[in-house]
Amino acid sequence: MKHVCSLLGIVVIAACSQHNVTTNTAKAGPTQVFLIDDPFPYDQVARVDVYIVRVAASTKPDTAGNASDSLQTGLRTITAPHRAYNVLELGNGAAAKLGEGIVLPGQYVQFLITMDADSSSITLKDGTVLTNRTSPGIDWGGYPSRFSFGLFTDPPIQIADSGAVVIIDFDLGRSFYARDPANAAAGFNYVGYMQVRNSALTGSVSGTVMGQNDGAIADASIALLVVNPNYPTDEATWGVLGTARSDATGRFRLPYASPGSYVLAVDAPATSVYGGLRLPNVSVSTGAETQTGTLIVPHK
Repeated sequence: MKHVCSLLGIVVIAACSQHNVTTNTAKAGPTQVFLIDDPFPYDQVARVDVYIVRVAASTKPDTAGNASDSLQTGLRTITAPHRAYNVLELGNGAAAKLGEGIVLPGQYVQFLITMDADSSSITLKDGTVLTNRTSPGIDWGGYPSRFSFGLFTDPPIQIADSGAVVIIDFDLGRSFYARDPANAAAGFNYVGYMQVRNSALTGSVSGTVMGQNDGAIADASIALLVVNPNYPTDEATWGVLGTARSDATGRFRLPYASPGSYVLAVDAPATSVYGGLRLPNVSVSTGAETQTGTLIVPHK
């Protein structure tokens, strides 16, 4: 579980009214889209630039891959930033605004993220830039240069007349898998892993990571794990709700987590002398921050 991490996009959605009445109606607010980040081999990587073409939402499931706005698909573009974002400079709840727009109120069952592989890259701390044109580089798994990634919501995201804030969780460590965690220069494979949440129905988890008999551990991978009831002792079968990373002082904050009980996984960087720990029964409540305090990671 040492290589999970995530980039989170905040989609602030304001709905426009479906009614034709124009008198004494509140002006619809904008849909805003943000990105924030969480970890992977941070001790070796300086930047991860992900090029976002657009973010769209649909009231109807589209399994045929139709990426065009239409009444038939119920798809509506929220924002089209057409730019790359360095997701590694965002973390612990920080956000970069992608854009804003207006959508109709209703239940949205799918979000569509369009990315540009040619304009995305991973830069290592030694200055090496990995792209889909370098070797080693980024293998996008057969995706074309520009592609759309569909995210189905369960339950649907409810957008009221006043709007909503929707979290698009781009799990960076699981989307870009390091071929050799000890040598990021060996390149990455893209597999794609994202989730969608309504921020109004989330809480957060925070704490500090310290090494045993030592100081803060920076760049530790933090993950909220969902225990598989059928295999409660096999972590490889557990789900990952979300991830974060510790900063230079060892502090971390995992925002926009769905309510529930989880195992908090903490793993020091692969190059560290420290290993990891698992903290069970971490409870997340809507609108609240769960503080874990100082977490002491033992030596390997």
